[in-house]
Amino acid sequence: MNDSDTEEKTEQQYAYEREQIEKMFPNAKFEIAIDFEELDDVITDLSTIIIKNTYDCYCYCYDMCKRNADYFYITATNGEKMTNKFIIQELIKQGLKLNCNHVFVEGFYKSKDSDCQFEIWIGS
Repeated sequence: MNDSDTEEKTEQQYAYEREQIEKMFPNAKFEIAIDFEELDDVITDLSTIIIKNTYDCYCYCYDMCKRNADYFYITATNGEKMTNKFIIQELIKQGLKLNCNHVFVEGFYKSKDSDCQFEIWIGS
């Protein structure tokens, strides 16, 4: 591994990438904390998935008012791939809002509950 492989982004690079993400997703009701280079990563080869948002913040967000999970059904058509970018665009269209202190979507991970279900990795 050479030095360029481990080199951190400059503030200018980071600012440029954040600006590009904001332009890509102007209607998001959450912050996208997925690295710019990972937006085109394919999450699964499935053409239909379910995204589950559990509202089970670890500390304090929903302790006093528990909420049931929300489920978002996402289908890729016309040769689209289930990339981070595609999933985010679909969640925006379906009205995902993060109304707590954890507003950063950091990624998606396969749920232990189902082969086609993924959960949102959310941070603050």
